Amino acid sequence: MPEEASPRSRPGDDGLLRAGAGRAPITPPVNFEICGQEFDPTVSTGVDDDLLVRDFAFEAEGRRVAICSLDVWGLTPELQAEIRNSVSASAGTHAPFVWLTCTGNGTTPPTWSGASAKPLYDNYLSYLPEVCGGAAAHARNTMEPAAIGVNAGQLTDVTTGVAGPGEEADDAVTVCSVATAAGDAVAQLFSFSCPATIRGDEGRWTGDFPAYASWALEQAGGGVVAFARGSDADVRPYNWFRGNKNRTHADRGPQDVQALGLLLATQASTVAKNIEYRRNVSAETAADDEKGIRVLRIGNLACIGVDRPQPAIFARHLRKAMPRSRVIVSTNVAGHRPESGEELDVDLELDTLEIARSAGVQ
Repeated sequence: MPEEASPRSRPGDDGLLRAGAGRAPITPPVNFEICGQEFDPTVSTGVDDDLLVRDFAFEAEGRRVAICSLDVWGLTPELQAEIRNSVSASAGTHAPFVWLTCTGNGTTPPTWSGASAKPLYDNYLSYLPEVCGGAAAHARNTMEPAAIGVNAGQLTDVTTGVAGPGEEADDAVTVCSVATAAGDAVAQLFSFSCPATIRGDEGRWTGDFPAYASWALEQAGGGVVAFARGSDADVRPYNWFRGNKNRTHADRGPQDVQALGLLLATQASTVAKNIEYRRNVSAETAADDEKGIRVLRIGNLACIGVDRPQPAIFARHLRKAMPRSRVIVSTNVAGHRPESGEELDVDLELDTLEIARSAGVQ
């Protein structure tokens, strides 16, 4: 049974927020197939940068919750359940209190399609939840009094709608920062609506621009930094809209990843400078597993995850409907294959809002 959060195990604790963070590599071996959505499977020949899982553990008013972010395209519902069970056991909480997100990385193992599609990956996919649990154990073991804050800004002119320039893209950059009582960084979670599909089919493992942005923020002293893909089913990097024959960054190489990653990290760092921190926060969760909607609220931070892909307007509408909260949206957690923004399931907006309200999001 998971350990119940209890102040008796922490003499002198005032019952306010405590937090910890951990991470671990989840890069498949070289010679395993890269199974992204944009290109045919390609045998990997090397590693540009490791794929990682990053876990955060929080305890607020006696309730312990966790966030788990993976550098993959998506996770099948079955794999999500296995990861939640492993993370919750290691973090000392319960599976419904674990919020999962993915980076939308196009250089990915087949976590979105299941082991049956790739027998080579049977052992990897069986072991992956245990690695996630290991990172959660580290997060739990490093928990200490902390404060949390969240702020939002914009990063313009680096994405476009799939059909062309216009209002389809979502420019919001939302950053949640966690610091110790002494002011030292514990963790950051940030979100931006753009699939991590800049790299081409060279056959090298990479976390794409979210990994580069996270690395840059960590080097700047942000603690363990995780990314949540936003509402991006009808969004493309740069000016890569459908039919554009004059694309910038057309090489799709490491330099193109770094260009977007550095811009994003710079903006996230600017947003984080204006964060106000609080320790006296509460935590609440709500979910509809049938619809694939899960919400985690910590203070005025609202983490909203949906299994289905959603267009950029989905996140914009949710933020407008909940102006007293700072909303981080993670869509397509299950890793579906949206070909365009024209046939998306957009009926989840009201359902998502209702579930968020039940978690106290305003």
